[in-house]
Amino acid sequence: MTRDEKGYIQFHCDWTAAGPPEGPLVLALANWRDRLYRLGLIGVYPDGVGFGNVSGRRSGGGFVISGTATGGVSSLGPEHFAEVTGYDIAANTLACRGPVRASSESLSHAGVYEADPTVGAVFHVHHLGLWKHFYGRLPTTVPTAEAGTPEMAWAIANLLADPVVRAGGVFVMGGHREGLMAFGPTPDDAGQRIVKVFEAWTVELLE
Repeated sequence: MTRDEKGYIQFHCDWTAAGPPEGPLVLALANWRDRLYRLGLIGVYPDGVGFGNVSGRRSGGGFVISGTATGGVSSLGPEHFAEVTGYDIAANTLACRGPVRASSESLSHAGVYEADPTVGAVFHVHHLGLWKHFYGRLPTTVPTAEAGTPEMAWAIANLLADPVVRAGGVFVMGGHREGLMAFGPTPDDAGQRIVKVFEAWTVELLE
């Protein structure tokens, strides 16, 4: 299985080197990403492969997302983000611009944005305990859809066709061991939803 953030990008990435994306959305995403890093929900494995990413929808189209190979950075700035300017899920292609290439999970984020036009932010985290505990208890994508593939993006779209799933704002990635995604109208909504799941898991461990 391909793991994220070390450059193992399964889609064809058409990257244009450019200055960092700017604005309050990027700052809000960076703040939440750093909070999730401190919780251990975004980071880097002992072998150097990073995990986890955050994104936000641009009002003019496209979205910004934390870049590949940024999982081990303790505090992100705008220079660690890329702007996704176009994608084709069926063709497994993506175009982005910025100082870094977009995360290998970008098509999964795109799947959420396509499925629900009210979504303004998507957070992807890794945590084996959460994944095992909530697999099948929270909405879960089919296990045959692997990370970073068009199949995962389509599985997400199928899952979010259910308004109950959209209202909940959190799901388990069944074919992506350790992976969960949270989403909402704003970065605060997405962040609070995944933190609530993390805190619920922590409480159950103590009971």
